[in-house]
Amino acid sequence: MKTTLKVCIIFATMALITPFSLQAREVSLEQVKQNVLNLHKAVMAAQPAVTAKEFKKIIVSDEKFVLLDVRSGAEFMAAHLPGALHIDRGRIEWIVPNIIKKTDRRIYVYCQDGKRSGFATERLLEMGYANVIHIADGFEGWVTSGYQVYNMHGEFILSPGGYGLTEPKVGNID
Repeated sequence: MKTTLKVCIIFATMALITPFSLQAREVSLEQVKQNVLNLHKAVMAAQPAVTAKEFKKIIVSDEKFVLLDVRSGAEFMAAHLPGALHIDRGRIEWIVPNIIKKTDRRIYVYCQDGKRSGFATERLLEMGYANVIHIADGFEGWVTSGYQVYNMHGEFILSPGGYGLTEPKVGNID
């Protein structure tokens, strides 16, 4: 009887305390944005990177590597770097181990401007891939350098700034 009473008191106390402890503290939107910038800055400082121009020199060498494009599927289909393998940033953990079997394989990662690829590179390093490098200026750096890109229609050169798609806003997400 005493044990049952103690258990009831413990559960009742937990039931009263839990809702208060689970309430999220309100954070301003400016603080959220600053937190993201701080996360990105820390990630970029802790990993190796090359520019698109440096990567172009690597492509013409006989170095063996894997090139990962972590942009969206639509971005990849519109145009991508030569030889790139597409894996959305959010699916890296599940797909890369099935494709890249050697954890010491050199892997270059890019996205549109270097931000997503920085986080993807960090994740690949955390997963155990030892030789991961992100292309800091990404697809934008490649295009502004005047290098060819590819899609299902073949190879071509994009004009800087000529690859962005601006869609109209629908709804109210503020």
